[in-house]
Amino acid sequence: MDLLAVKALRGPNVWSKASVLEARIGVSFWQHLGAADVFAFRQRLAASLPGGSLERAAIDGKIVHAGPGTALAEALWEVALALQTLVSTTVSSGGIGPISASGTLDIAVEYEEEKLGRACLDSARRICLAALAAQNLDVVDEMHRLRALAEDVCLGRATGPLVAAARARGIPVRRLDDESLVQLGHGRQQRRIRTSVTDRTGKLAEWISLDKELSKKLLAELGLPVPLGRPVSSAEHAWATACELGLPVVVKPRNADYGHGIGLNLSTREQVFAAYVAAREYRDEVLLERFAQGAQYRITVVGNQVVAAVRREPVRLTGDGTHTISQLMEQANLDPRRGDDLRLPLERVCADDDTSQVLAEQGFTLDALVPAGVEVVLSRIAHSWAGAGVSDVTDVVHPRVAAQSIRAARLIGLDVAGLDVVAQDISRPLEDQGGVILEVNAEPTIAFHFPPLCDRYRPVCEAIIESLFPDGRTGRIPVAVISGRGDRVGAGRWLAEFLRESGRGIGRASCEGLFLQPERLKPGDQANLAGSLAALLCPEVDIAVLERDLASIRHEGLGSDRVQVAILTRLAGDGEPLEAELEQAARVLVAATSPHGVVAIEANDPTAAAMTESFAGTVVVVPAATGAAWAAPVAAIATRIESALCESG
Repeated sequence: MDLLAVKALRGPNVWSKASVLEARIGVSFWQHLGAADVFAFRQRLAASLPGGSLERAAIDGKIVHAGPGTALAEALWEVALALQTLVSTTVSSGGIGPISASGTLDIAVEYEEEKLGRACLDSARRICLAALAAQNLDVVDEMHRLRALAEDVCLGRATGPLVAAARARGIPVRRLDDESLVQLGHGRQQRRIRTSVTDRTGKLAEWISLDKELSKKLLAELGLPVPLGRPVSSAEHAWATACELGLPVVVKPRNADYGHGIGLNLSTREQVFAAYVAAREYRDEVLLERFAQGAQYRITVVGNQVVAAVRREPVRLTGDGTHTISQLMEQANLDPRRGDDLRLPLERVCADDDTSQVLAEQGFTLDALVPAGVEVVLSRIAHSWAGAGVSDVTDVVHPRVAAQSIRAARLIGLDVAGLDVVAQDISRPLEDQGGVILEVNAEPTIAFHFPPLCDRYRPVCEAIIESLFPDGRTGRIPVAVISGRGDRVGAGRWLAEFLRESGRGIGRASCEGLFLQPERLKPGDQANLAGSLAALLCPEVDIAVLERDLASIRHEGLGSDRVQVAILTRLAGDGEPLEAELEQAARVLVAATSPHGVVAIEANDPTAAAMTESFAGTVVVVPAATGAAWAAPVAAIATRIESALCESG
């Protein structure tokens, strides 16, 4: 079972509407297997994988048993999909082609991330070969390796849910790097995100939010409640300042984040000295503040509204009389929802810089046994990275607290912000209870608002997407695709020139180059997937006119999930039949055209006429044309094209 070639088809393709890996495999060596051999192979294969993971996903009856070669290909397809689903995102589409006389066939496996999809396909091959040979393969080790890869290459708990919310709105998504930079929408309508940071988040605002002393000073100028404090330059200075401000106090780095290096509720000289040293490990500049009594809250602001608020709960363990605190932590971490994998909903319970002191105040150490039923707090700070949980309090946030949170975010300059607030009761004004705004964060943790970390979900992701694309907008621009065996260049050139008369920015990808009409941005053949993506990336493009070779659509995928206008220059006629693969590619383009759109075909082209019979939109038949002769057909259908190209959502 050899993988002879693997290529990625992006977007709608001859197999599926979803992106797939198309793999050519050789199975001639196994054609001698009988039905009993195949049955035994599948039994061993199913036993080697986690229970139920080999259940076949429905793909509209595309798989048909036709001998041992096809049966093996089907198993490879199933395992490749199952592995991706087990370690990352659920995938189910694709298919299996007919077997050739030489014993090769093609399979298509849906993927979300290409690197992970290829790795899962390779692992699936090894697992299938081991099952064929009745050999043992450490599938657990394969899964660990794939999960580690998924953690490296897949979008995490911050960006992933935002991308899912965008897709649910019909917004096109393109990942721009190997990290978390994502383009939402196309051309002039596009926006970009990286985790919960958007392209509206200014660098100055982010810098201000990281400088805790400056942030606090600005908030105080507007009368917002903040803790009293100041920078300190040494441990002795910190203790002197603590005595002046009044105990207990907090010591923290001036511009750190994620709660690192913070010492809370410090009342002795030794505690302040130790906390100062710990804070200096993260930053050279250290702040000392009065400690505010109360619970810790996170309020998430998007635009001009509070969209969610949670109470952050410190890690608590309940003793059983037989296990130490360290052992109780290990037991808590046996929960399959906890782990170091960033895609797991809960992180591991672990000690932080504050744990030893907090335990000592309760009369315990990490090695102490805890009596049955006794609850132990591991830290004063509710760190999510230390395994803490949260509970939703959005509905009880006092209106004044909400208004102050929005004002604080706007003052710092953040379109999306997470405010850390300390209060006895978030349903009361902060001033009435000594509550304070501790920090305003530029990259709020979205996972705070998802079960099981939180007890209910608040639509934070949807609110962020709505702030970028208000009123149901999808970020799409009109797209016209010209393909076929006729004069694509002439059709595309004249369509682009016609559309440019309206004063809009026309991006054109052609075998003549990449254009922002009339300027050529990039020379060389751009009538391919790369050229199309480049045109949709350009922020000056209002309408995209994309020339695509049929072979490019077949072997790279269409890329765009939806187009408004498709022009098929001559497909077949005058006794020249179109190759089956290229005909399939043309059908992909027609199927991707909006039902409110236009498909233009040439007269006397029976192949094109046949594939548009069931198209729900407008079909326009134009005379066969080349070069400047395309000016007349384009003008003849100008009104319909203009109308279709204005429909982009």
